[in-house]
This record gives sequence, structure tokens and C-alpha cells, in this order.
Amino acid sequence: MKKTLVSLVTKNKFDGILLAIYLLNIFDYLFTLVLISSGLFIEANPLLSLDIKGMNGFALKCVVPLMLLTYLHIRLSVSPPKTEKPVKAFLYILLSYYAVINVFHIFWLCWSVVMFI
Repeated sequence: MKKTLVSLVTKNKFDGILLAIYLLNIFDYLFTLVLISSGLFIEANPLLSLDIKGMNGFALKCVVPLMLLTYLHIRLSVSPPKTEKPVKAFLYILLSYYAVINVFHIFWLCWSVVMFI
């Protein structure tokens, strides 16, 4: 238990990437809510399409990723150095994925503003 608590507060070199992934995930959720409320867009994710605006959507897009990224932070704090390279590659792929999703959201927000002014 003590080792887990220590690893929670111990910083590692992936914390910046984990934070960026979480923030991009939150922005993805917020952009999705704005685009859906316009009435011109729908949620493409079948898990979230049922209740994106309710507490289930909030839990799936904000709480669950926070728990998973916290768990990943703990695991990375105690992992051996040989796992650094594949983990770093995976995190950069995930970061790039969320960055592309957010760029698409920004594009569609700008498009919808320009088309309907």
C-alpha cells in the first residue's frame, strides 16, 4: 500500500504526456457536446451516442480516463527502464490521435459558424 501511495505522488517523465492526453480528452468531450447541441452533428462512438449529455457520458469521457491514466502513472512509476521505449511510442500515438480528433472538432466548429452566420 505504501509503495502505491508513494508512486502516486512520484513524478515520472511521462506525466506531461499523460496530462496532455487527459486535457485533449476533456476538450474532445466539450467540443462533442457543443457540436451535438447544434443539431448538425451526431456522436460517432456507439458507446456514447446513447447518453453523451448525461452522467454516463461524463463518466465515460472524464472519470474513467482519469482513473486509467492515474493507474498508468502508478504503473510507469514502478516500471523498469526497458519498458520506456514502447510506452513512450504508445503514449505519443494516443496523444496524436486525440490531437487529430480535436483538430477535426475545431474545423467543424469553424465550419458550422461560417456556414450559419
